[in-house]
Amino acid sequence: MIFNKLIKGIDTYLPNLKQSWVLLALTAIVGMLVAGLGTIAIAFAVPAAAQWADLIIYPLVFLPATLYISGELRNKRELASINGLPEIPSVPVNSNRFGKVGLPLSLLIIFFLVFSFNIATEPLYTWMGVPEFLKDFYENMKQNPWSSLLTVVIFAPLFEEFLCRGIILRGLLHHTSPWRAIIWSSLMFAVMHLNPWQALPAFMVGMLMGWIYWKTGSLWATIFIHFVNNGFSFLITTLFPHIEADATLASLMPQKQYLIIYMASIIFTVGALLFLDKNYDKSISTKVQAHS
Repeated sequence: MIFNKLIKGIDTYLPNLKQSWVLLALTAIVGMLVAGLGTIAIAFAVPAAAQWADLIIYPLVFLPATLYISGELRNKRELASINGLPEIPSVPVNSNRFGKVGLPLSLLIIFFLVFSFNIATEPLYTWMGVPEFLKDFYENMKQNPWSSLLTVVIFAPLFEEFLCRGIILRGLLHHTSPWRAIIWSSLMFAVMHLNPWQALPAFMVGMLMGWIYWKTGSLWATIFIHFVNNGFSFLITTLFPHIEADATLASLMPQKQYLIIYMASIIFTVGALLFLDKNYDKSISTKVQAHS
């Protein structure tokens, strides 16, 4: 209900693949341009607030997509009232269906799953290294911890999950098969980061969040995953500033110890996913695609 109050009728907005790419373009291109102009304006108008610029302008990134969605919903309501069209299908943005597992145990398992999943998938993308502009980003995070905390750990999970899972994935689940929907939405989540060094890990964790959303219908669960993922990175960056930005788990410990942790992470990840898959309600995917 809270999301439907934010944007009237949002439960009835179920974008297809083409519309989803439009939303991505409005966010990654138009939204970034608007935010960039906002950053420049703040730097000139209020130099003292420059360190808080990212926090202030971050919501502007999602403004073009939000206006587009609002316009689409308004047009649909007007057409329905004029032409007497059938009732528009409605799929809740957030459902919170955790089956026999329940919410508390789900969050506990998901908390540890975030870490094991990241460790298990780390070798797939760490070979690329870290470019200088990302190193600068992490340095800025150390210098402006409070602004970075609110932007990276609070705002990013809320805004990005609402768009990528609550809008895009929910819509794609209505139009195509679950795995195609999860893959496409994860790809869009990766592209939204606008660089390959962040795109690959974003795609991997996007697959995990997409699967959790498909199985539970819970947007808050994916926000929690995003929060834990970004929060851990933030803590490591700010509490241990001596650790290099391109450091990996394998580079921080003896090989034998790393291999033990790596294998344990794979086992836990597979076991947790199998357990959740078995004990979450089997009807969830059908309800998510109820009007397909």
